[in-house]
Amino acid sequence: MVTHKNFHDIILNNKSLKIPIELGIQYINSNKIYSSVLVIIHFPHKVPSVLLTKRSLFLKNHPGEISFPGGKFCSSDKSFIDTAIRETHEEIGITVNKKQIIGCLSPTYTYTSKILIYPFIALEDKISDKLQPNSEVERIINLPVEKLKASLTEDEYHSNKNFKMFKFIIDNYIIWGATARILKDLLDILKQ
Repeated sequence: MVTHKNFHDIILNNKSLKIPIELGIQYINSNKIYSSVLVIIHFPHKVPSVLLTKRSLFLKNHPGEISFPGGKFCSSDKSFIDTAIRETHEEIGITVNKKQIIGCLSPTYTYTSKILIYPFIALEDKISDKLQPNSEVERIINLPVEKLKASLTEDEYHSNKNFKMFKFIIDNYIIWGATARILKDLLDILKQ
């Protein structure tokens, strides 16, 4: 059975996974928009699961899409990790501390809005069933890692000769774009 410790060891022993250094203002290019998210792995009923959100239909960017909690870097944030922690708390009410962040996946662009996303991995033993999302989040979604693995397919509609895209169709949700690429990176690490 995969446990919290197994995930921690798998991620820490992965050479391709970036250590979550305090990335921040020194990396800012004024021509780019930066964002960071938390890829929260938790263990309801001892089953490793990933926490995602369904974005509100009223949002300007990516309405109704499935995403990780997080958002845009702002000048008051000291680092991209601080952005992910702040935005996650604002969106779904979870407080994550830096000690829970055990790695950073490769930064990923959204192709439509051209935002560069830094995805940080955080581990939680258990998450409350009583989370209250803010107005940016329509719903909080928990998907078991094994179901995600089984639902991974190529996104032929968005793929081209230069880039192979992926999607997940699971429990009436379609996960595609940057979120699917981040999930695929995570699953690739867990396979190793």
